[in-house]
Amino acid sequence: MLKFFSGVVLGAALIYNAMHFHLVRGQNGVFMVSKETSNLSDVYVDIRNFTLDDWRQHKPLAAAMVKSDHSELLDDATLAGFRENMHSIVDRLFAQD
Repeated sequence: MLKFFSGVVLGAALIYNAMHFHLVRGQNGVFMVSKETSNLSDVYVDIRNFTLDDWRQHKPLAAAMVKSDHSELLDDATLAGFRENMHSIVDRLFAQD
């Protein structure tokens, strides 16, 4: 019976954390970000290779990261996306020769 109640308490704690926090893996490690709304979306997100399109699909995560002072991670993805776009434009310009 003790194992059952221990499992119930552990499960309740895990569900609570999953509903109230994002577990985010970035370039500098893993950290927790408080969610803006209580739901089970984006419980664990690996943002190391996120592009601008990925951030558009995860707007609540982006808002939560800005609110919790982790917005520097958004800047990295924006800059990387900008660089990729510029490289593809330059490659297309020179490929037309």
